[in-house]
Amino acid sequence: MDVSANNGLELNGGIIRNSSIISRMVVEGYDTSPPRKDVEEALKQHFASHGIKLMHASVPVDCKFCKFFSRRRALIYVNGECEAEALKLDGSDMGGRILKITAYPFDDNSLEHDFAPTELIDEYRPRKLKVTGFGTSLSRDDIKKMLCRVFPGSTCVSVRDGSALLHLRGPYAMDEALKLSGGSVEGFKFAVTKVLPEIVMQVGIRREDWAY
Repeated sequence: MDVSANNGLELNGGIIRNSSIISRMVVEGYDTSPPRKDVEEALKQHFASHGIKLMHASVPVDCKFCKFFSRRRALIYVNGECEAEALKLDGSDMGGRILKITAYPFDDNSLEHDFAPTELIDEYRPRKLKVTGFGTSLSRDDIKKMLCRVFPGSTCVSVRDGSALLHLRGPYAMDEALKLSGGSVEGFKFAVTKVLPEIVMQVGIRREDWAY
Protein backbone atom coordinates (compact mmCIF):
# COMPACT_ATOMS: atom_id res chain seq x y z
CA MET A 1 0.00 0.00 0.00
CA ASP A 2 1.50 3.29 -1.08
CA VAL A 3 0.74 6.14 1.29
CA SER A 4 1.69 9.67 0.29
CA ALA A 5 3.67 11.47 2.99
CA ASN A 6 2.09 14.80 2.07
CA ASN A 7 -1.47 14.20 1.02
CA GLY A 8 -2.44 10.94 2.67
CA LEU A 9 -4.43 8.20 1.02
CA GLU A 10 -8.04 8.78 -0.01
CA LEU A 11 -10.16 5.97 1.33
CA ASN A 12 -13.91 6.09 0.63
CA GLY A 13 -14.34 9.53 2.17
CA GLY A 14 -11.67 9.05 4.84
CA ILE A 15 -7.98 9.85 4.75
CA ILE A 16 -5.11 7.85 6.18
CA ARG A 17 -2.34 10.22 7.21
CA ASN A 18 1.19 8.87 7.03
CA SER A 19 2.28 10.02 10.47
CA SER A 20 3.56 6.87 12.11
CA ILE A 21 4.15 7.02 15.86
CA ILE A 22 6.37 3.94 15.61
CA SER A 23 10.05 3.99 14.65
CA ARG A 24 11.83 1.26 12.70
CA MET A 25 15.46 0.26 13.14
CA VAL A 26 17.90 -2.36 11.90
CA VAL A 27 19.94 -4.47 14.29
CA GLU A 28 22.80 -6.82 13.48
CA GLY A 29 25.63 -8.54 15.32
CA TYR A 30 23.49 -11.06 17.22
CA ASP A 31 24.09 -14.82 17.19
CA THR A 32 22.31 -16.19 14.12
CA SER A 33 22.50 -19.88 15.10
CA PRO A 34 19.44 -20.11 17.43
CA PRO A 35 15.92 -20.47 15.98
CA ARG A 36 14.34 -17.27 14.76
CA LYS A 37 11.83 -17.01 17.62
CA ASP A 38 14.64 -17.36 20.16
CA VAL A 39 16.61 -14.55 18.50
CA GLU A 40 13.52 -12.32 18.44
CA GLU A 41 12.83 -13.03 22.11
CA ALA A 42 16.48 -12.39 23.03
CA LEU A 43 16.31 -8.99 21.33
CA LYS A 44 13.14 -8.10 23.22
CA GLN A 45 14.69 -9.10 26.53
CA HIS A 46 17.91 -7.23 25.79
CA PHE A 47 16.10 -3.97 25.13
CA ALA A 48 13.71 -4.56 28.04
CA SER A 49 16.70 -4.91 30.38
CA HIS A 50 17.54 -1.31 29.46
CA GLY A 51 13.98 -0.08 30.00
CA ILE A 52 12.94 -0.15 26.34
CA LYS A 53 9.97 -2.20 25.17
CA LEU A 54 10.16 -3.41 21.60
CA MET A 55 6.83 -3.20 19.85
CA HIS A 56 8.00 -5.93 17.48
CA ALA A 57 11.14 -7.76 16.36
CA SER A 58 11.38 -9.54 13.00
CA VAL A 59 14.28 -11.79 12.05
CA PRO A 60 14.14 -13.06 8.44
CA VAL A 61 15.32 -16.58 7.71
CA ASP A 62 16.83 -18.62 4.90
CA CYS A 63 16.48 -22.35 4.37
CA LYS A 64 19.54 -24.46 3.57
CA PHE A 65 19.65 -28.24 3.56
CA CYS A 66 16.16 -28.35 5.11
CA LYS A 67 17.24 -26.18 8.04
CA PHE A 68 16.29 -22.60 8.78
CA PHE A 69 18.98 -20.02 9.51
CA SER A 70 18.43 -16.52 10.83
CA ARG A 71 19.78 -13.76 8.63
CA ARG A 72 22.32 -11.34 10.02
CA ARG A 73 20.05 -8.30 10.00
CA ALA A 74 16.71 -7.92 11.80
CA LEU A 75 14.06 -5.24 12.00
CA ILE A 76 12.96 -3.87 15.36
CA TYR A 77 10.16 -1.42 16.11
CA VAL A 78 9.70 0.90 19.10
CA ASN A 79 7.34 3.72 20.00
CA GLY A 80 8.76 6.92 18.54
CA GLU A 81 9.59 8.48 21.90
CA CYS A 82 11.88 5.53 22.66
CA GLU A 83 13.92 5.76 19.45
CA ALA A 84 16.74 7.89 20.86
CA GLU A 85 17.22 5.60 23.86
CA ALA A 86 17.10 2.49 21.66
CA LEU A 87 19.81 3.88 19.39
CA LYS A 88 22.02 4.42 22.43
CA LEU A 89 22.26 0.61 22.68
CA ASP A 90 24.35 0.59 19.52
CA GLY A 91 27.55 -1.16 20.58
CA SER A 92 25.93 -2.93 23.53
CA ASP A 93 26.71 -6.54 24.42
CA MET A 94 24.02 -9.19 23.98
CA GLY A 95 25.16 -12.66 24.96
CA GLY A 96 28.77 -11.92 24.12
CA ARG A 97 27.92 -10.34 20.76
CA ILE A 98 28.18 -6.62 20.03
CA LEU A 99 25.04 -5.20 18.46
CA LYS A 100 24.98 -2.61 15.71
CA ILE A 101 21.76 -0.59 15.72
CA THR A 102 20.83 2.01 13.12
CA ALA A 103 17.68 3.96 12.31
CA TYR A 104 15.79 2.67 9.27
CA PRO A 105 12.83 5.00 8.57
CA PHE A 106 9.78 3.58 6.81
CA ASP A 107 10.50 5.66 3.71
CA ASP A 108 13.98 4.11 3.38
CA ASN A 109 14.09 0.92 1.29
CA SER A 110 17.85 0.69 0.76
CA LEU A 111 18.01 -2.64 2.64
CA GLU A 112 14.86 -4.11 1.14
CA HIS A 113 16.83 -6.96 -0.43
CA ASP A 114 17.96 -8.06 3.05
CA PHE A 115 14.40 -8.43 4.29
CA ALA A 116 12.66 -9.74 1.18
CA PRO A 117 11.05 -13.11 1.98
CA THR A 118 12.55 -16.11 0.23
CA GLU A 119 10.60 -18.83 1.98
CA LEU A 120 6.94 -19.75 2.22
CA ILE A 121 7.30 -19.62 6.01
CA ASP A 122 7.58 -15.82 5.71
CA GLU A 123 4.98 -15.55 2.97
CA TYR A 124 2.28 -17.11 5.17
CA ARG A 125 3.48 -16.20 8.65
CA PRO A 126 0.33 -15.04 10.51
CA ARG A 127 0.34 -11.91 12.65
CA LYS A 128 -2.07 -10.49 15.21
CA LEU A 129 -2.20 -6.89 16.46
CA LYS A 130 -4.26 -4.85 18.87
CA VAL A 131 -5.47 -1.60 17.29
CA THR A 132 -7.06 1.19 19.36
CA GLY A 133 -8.43 4.67 18.81
CA PHE A 134 -11.94 4.06 17.50
CA GLY A 135 -14.78 5.72 19.38
CA THR A 136 -17.06 3.61 21.53
CA SER A 137 -19.97 5.15 19.60
CA LEU A 138 -18.99 3.04 16.60
CA SER A 139 -20.52 -0.37 16.28
CA ARG A 140 -18.28 -3.41 16.14
CA ASP A 141 -19.31 -3.91 12.55
CA ASP A 142 -18.34 -0.31 11.68
CA ILE A 143 -14.88 -0.79 13.20
CA LYS A 144 -14.43 -4.06 11.38
CA LYS A 145 -15.38 -2.57 8.01
CA MET A 146 -13.13 0.45 8.55
CA LEU A 147 -10.07 -1.65 9.40
CA CYS A 148 -10.68 -4.06 6.55
CA ARG A 149 -10.62 -1.10 4.15
CA VAL A 150 -7.38 0.19 5.66
CA PHE A 151 -5.79 -3.28 5.64
CA PRO A 152 -7.20 -5.20 2.65
CA GLY A 153 -7.06 -8.97 3.06
CA SER A 154 -7.05 -8.80 6.85
CA THR A 155 -9.59 -10.17 9.27
CA CYS A 156 -10.73 -8.28 12.32
CA VAL A 157 -12.47 -8.94 15.65
CA SER A 158 -13.67 -5.75 17.35
CA VAL A 159 -14.19 -5.45 21.11
CA ARG A 160 -16.33 -3.19 23.28
CA ASP A 161 -13.75 -0.53 24.17
CA GLY A 162 -13.33 0.77 20.61
CA SER A 163 -10.31 -1.42 19.89
CA ALA A 164 -9.90 -4.46 17.68
CA LEU A 165 -7.75 -7.52 17.14
CA LEU A 166 -6.40 -7.45 13.61
CA HIS A 167 -5.16 -10.60 11.86
CA LEU A 168 -2.66 -10.12 9.04
CA ARG A 169 -0.89 -12.46 6.69
CA GLY A 170 1.86 -11.79 4.18
CA PRO A 171 5.54 -10.82 4.17
CA TYR A 172 5.03 -7.06 4.32
CA ALA A 173 1.73 -6.85 6.19
CA MET A 174 3.23 -6.25 9.63
CA ASP A 175 5.65 -3.58 8.44
CA GLU A 176 2.84 -1.77 6.65
CA ALA A 177 0.53 -1.92 9.67
CA LEU A 178 3.18 -0.47 11.99
CA LYS A 179 3.98 2.20 9.40
CA LEU A 180 0.35 3.34 9.37
CA SER A 181 0.04 3.41 13.18
CA GLY A 182 -0.77 6.95 14.24
CA GLY A 183 -2.67 7.69 11.06
CA SER A 184 -6.30 8.75 10.89
CA VAL A 185 -9.26 7.48 8.95
CA GLU A 186 -12.73 9.05 8.86
CA GLY A 187 -11.78 11.30 11.77
CA PHE A 188 -10.46 8.56 14.04
CA LYS A 189 -6.76 8.34 14.89
CA PHE A 190 -5.81 4.71 15.25
CA ALA A 191 -2.70 3.15 16.74
CA VAL A 192 -1.19 -0.30 16.95
CA THR A 193 -0.61 -0.73 20.68
CA LYS A 194 0.47 -4.34 20.87
CA VAL A 195 1.76 -7.19 18.72
CA LEU A 196 0.36 -10.38 20.17
CA PRO A 197 2.11 -13.76 20.29
CA GLU A 198 2.23 -15.71 17.06
CA ILE A 199 -0.26 -18.44 16.30
CA VAL A 200 1.34 -21.80 17.06
CA MET A 201 0.42 -24.95 15.18
CA GLN A 202 0.55 -28.15 17.23
CA VAL A 203 -0.58 -31.55 15.94
CA GLY A 204 -2.84 -29.88 13.41
CA ILE A 205 -4.61 -27.76 16.05
CA ARG A 206 -4.24 -24.02 16.01
CA ARG A 207 -3.66 -22.48 19.41
CA GLU A 208 -3.98 -18.78 20.02
CA ASP A 209 -3.21 -16.65 23.01
CA TRP A 210 -6.06 -14.13 22.92
CA ALA A 211 -4.94 -12.26 26.03
CA TYR A 212 -4.36 -8.59 25.43
